[in-house]
Amino acid sequence: MELRHIRYALAVAEGRHFSRAAARLHVSQSALSAQIRDLEKELGVELFNRNSRNVGLTAAGEVFVARSREVLGAVSRLVSDVSARSNEQVRLTVGTITSAGRVDVGRALADLTRRHPAINITARPYGSEVVIEGVRSGAIDVGIVGLAAGRLPKSFAAAPLWSEPTAAFVAPDHPFAQASSIRLEDLRDHTLVDFASGSEARVQTDQAFAESQVPRGKTLEANSVDLICSLTANGLGVGLLPQSMSAQHPELVCIPITDAPHRIVHAITEPTHSSALAREFVELLAAQFAT
Repeated sequence: MELRHIRYALAVAEGRHFSRAAARLHVSQSALSAQIRDLEKELGVELFNRNSRNVGLTAAGEVFVARSREVLGAVSRLVSDVSARSNEQVRLTVGTITSAGRVDVGRALADLTRRHPAINITARPYGSEVVIEGVRSGAIDVGIVGLAAGRLPKSFAAAPLWSEPTAAFVAPDHPFAQASSIRLEDLRDHTLVDFASGSEARVQTDQAFAESQVPRGKTLEANSVDLICSLTANGLGVGLLPQSMSAQHPELVCIPITDAPHRIVHAITEPTHSSALAREFVELLAAQFAT
């Protein structure tokens, strides 16, 4: 058995689909299927229940997946821990949402650099869904994501950093500007400035409106906090953003929403290929919120 076989089987198990797993692995579906058959033959068991629509795990497959994640995690830690002790330069790639204002990523990276002067850092802003896929694929070592409860994939190792509600942001001359609080119902007839449909940030507000049985009005979509704030400041609607964003955008009035959705911000890694350096960085982030 080779590590390649394990990675292939995990990709099929996570996607529950051979063609999607093949695309993710950049191999042909026929080659992937052949590798899985060879693995099952070597093990003497079937790992997957196959049908025309999807792929499920057998009881043996469930055990294989759980143990395989442990094996790949141990191999990844072995490689990264040895590299971290060598004189070679090591790399850390961080992906973070643009609305992670309460966490000081720069401070944590500075602390890490003092401990490991040879580290080569890449830090980029993305949406939560892009960060999640990057961590899953290994392109991102540590991700900072903001998700509604129950939206975090179970396969990730996660350190919860903080939880907070969504708030309404308006220009100073907006009718809501003097309100001490509002409800989702109050937004029924107002244009909303929100993240793009389908994004994890938008899922939070869509779920809240659906649960409150309040129809969303017209929505102006934007792909970053700064753009949402700019559109809101220019009177184009009511911005929907995490409440902590008020500290960074004093030009807007922040109004609590009493039945607002909440998000949990996590620092996430993929256990099967997380490094000692990534885990150390997560600990530095979590330490900023330790009581």
